[in-house]
Amino acid sequence: MIQVVEAPDTVRNKVSFSAFGFLNGEVSLKGKLIALDEKWIQVIFEAPELKVGGLEFQYGGESEVKLQITYVDEKVRLGKGSRGSLFVFQRR
Repeated sequence: MIQVVEAPDTVRNKVSFSAFGFLNGEVSLKGKLIALDEKWIQVIFEAPELKVGGLEFQYGGESEVKLQITYVDEKVRLGKGSRGSLFVFQRR
């Protein structure tokens, strides 16, 4: 998974996968980041885009997530989702 945060408020997530060992694909999300306070953010995502082999299409609808940023420095960002999920992101 790759996450890119672009100034001022765009978030892009991409998950790459391989099905059956030969069918490559990816799921991409683009969202708008909203700072709720000094620790919590909300991201409202557009419908996901799915690419499998040569096919490309959008499916579903908007979704949103609230995250608490528990730690951040120049290399690592730790977060906790509003439902208890834990996230670790490493800067490249």
